[in-house]
Amino acid sequence: MEEALVAVVTGGSRGIGRAFVLEAVKRGYRVVFNYRSRREDAEQTATAAMELGGEAIPVQADLEDFDAVATIAGAARRAGPVALLVNNAGLGEEFTLEQMSRRDWERSIAVNLTAPTFLIKELREDLVARRGSIVNVSSDGGVAGSLHGAPYGATKAGLVGLTKTMARELAPHVRCNAIAPGPVATEMWFAIDPETQRRVTELETPLLRIAQPEDIARAGLDIASWPDATGIVVVLDGGRIM
Repeated sequence: MEEALVAVVTGGSRGIGRAFVLEAVKRGYRVVFNYRSRREDAEQTATAAMELGGEAIPVQADLEDFDAVATIAGAARRAGPVALLVNNAGLGEEFTLEQMSRRDWERSIAVNLTAPTFLIKELREDLVARRGSIVNVSSDGGVAGSLHGAPYGATKAGLVGLTKTMARELAPHVRCNAIAPGPVATEMWFAIDPETQRRVTELETPLLRIAQPEDIARAGLDIASWPDATGIVVVLDGGRIM
């Protein structure tokens, strides 16, 4: 029996990341995912994967620490042949220029941009060997400018540039694409006050709906499977920035 291919998902303990983990399991991958500190959430993700008849292996690794890249890659290789990388983890902290410190900026760069870049570098040969695929999770704010401040907007825009550059460098062996969600029904969304939720949904979103994490994960893994797609950025925001 052929060994299951491995998918690596960063930030897989909850929200969109958990949805990616479970969708990858449904598609037959053995999944390795990292989490920063929420062990209980990570264990719940692993249990949910088991209930689907698959396996998701949690790895405690804080992407602010550069050594986390090697930790995650090593765990992935031990699990089997790596064929998919989903760079999902990201800090969504909001800062005005007045509020932002250099520490805030550098933390966002480390997690949102440096870790994805060096995970691609670390897993390049594995992905080439399997003619694999990369999905980077950006944001509509990385395409049109973010309301959440410089660290978030700049790093999410950086992921778009990284995607297009890696698509060129890794072709024809590895496809690299990005998705750019708008608001998604995660903890971040539910922390917003109800009036802002109403305004965003009813006045800013033509489709009048907020995406579910599962919607984003299904779309991301569909795009990862398209044989002729590389270097594209698919905006999934209900029409907010069209």
